[in-house]
Amino acid sequence: KEFFSELKGFFKRNDYDINEKLYETKGKGDLTNIKIKWEADRKVDDYNKCIVKMTIDLSDSKEGIVDGVKVVDGKLKVTINGEIDRDYDEKWKKYTAYRRFIRGVYDKYVGEAKINKVDDGFKSLIETLRREIKDYLGS
Repeated sequence: KEFFSELKGFFKRNDYDINEKLYETKGKGDLTNIKIKWEADRKVDDYNKCIVKMTIDLSDSKEGIVDGVKVVDGKLKVTINGEIDRDYDEKWKKYTAYRRFIRGVYDKYVGEAKINKVDDGFKSLIETLRREIKDYLGS
């Protein structure tokens, strides 16, 4: 629970909304497998939306108590994928081919600095998330 709370806190600090796409628990004997899929997104501006897709697999886990503290022993795999949705409201897709062409030229030559800033910021966020997970798990 504490691990998930830390992850939720990270996304909240960075103004991302979390949607839980899957929460699946399977037991075999005294071991449990849990698979969770989250999608966290944030609208950066009226054209760019950053999306973090995260899968958390906890396999062969079992709970126990060590020194009066509840712990979970098992194999944990966290997969993080990031994508940027350009024109997420599809404002430019409904225009004529000419206007879409003009938007493409703008993106390539005029708005390139803005797009690069969004891309760099998102890469930094993903790297920070990865680093915080590693620090939390002590690996």
